[in-house]
Amino acid sequence: MLSNMLMLNMRFTQPMIGIRTQLGKLEAHSTPAELHSEARLPRSNRHWTQPTVEIDQYPSRHAYGNDNHKDFAQKYGQQGFADLAKTTSRWTQEAWDNVENSGKRGKKPVEQRYDSKLRQEIEQSKNWHITTELIPDPEIKFHPIEAVGEPDLGDVSVKIDTEAFAKTNFTPGKVETYLQQKANVERWVTTGKYDIYA
Repeated sequence: MLSNMLMLNMRFTQPMIGIRTQLGKLEAHSTPAELHSEARLPRSNRHWTQPTVEIDQYPSRHAYGNDNHKDFAQKYGQQGFADLAKTTSRWTQEAWDNVENSGKRGKKPVEQRYDSKLRQEIEQSKNWHITTELIPDPEIKFHPIEAVGEPDLGDVSVKIDTEAFAKTNFTPGKVETYLQQKANVERWVTTGKYDIYA
């Protein structure tokens, strides 16, 4: 009789909460110093010059009339202006002389001027003379061999690159909660040897 009796069975499962934690972490890394160096090798930079000779022959050539362009233009240019002024003045005087005296009795200005010039040339031919001058020697300049150049003593420079502070990285800690097991209620009945679930 009892074996056919219904019995109510119940099973309770309590909720369970899980916790995951991660600790905070501080990392620091120092940067090693870097050494840089540059070197310039020393050099003598000295060398010998070639001997040179400079010969200026112009003073001697100029003495017997071989002028350069500058002296030739200066000499004959000034002479040309002077001759032009002299000739213009002479022609003006001769023209006025012709105007004033050509019509007068016994006056022959052209013939008289010609005779005067001829007498002057004859007188000058009697007084010819020769002037001699010493021709100057050429100017000679000699430059001897010279040691020139400045020595380079070279240079060695060293540079160190460093950082005043270490590189840091901070990972903050965290806490995480989660539901590890849900709450549950199970019910069933038993009759005899059999469990009957709803």
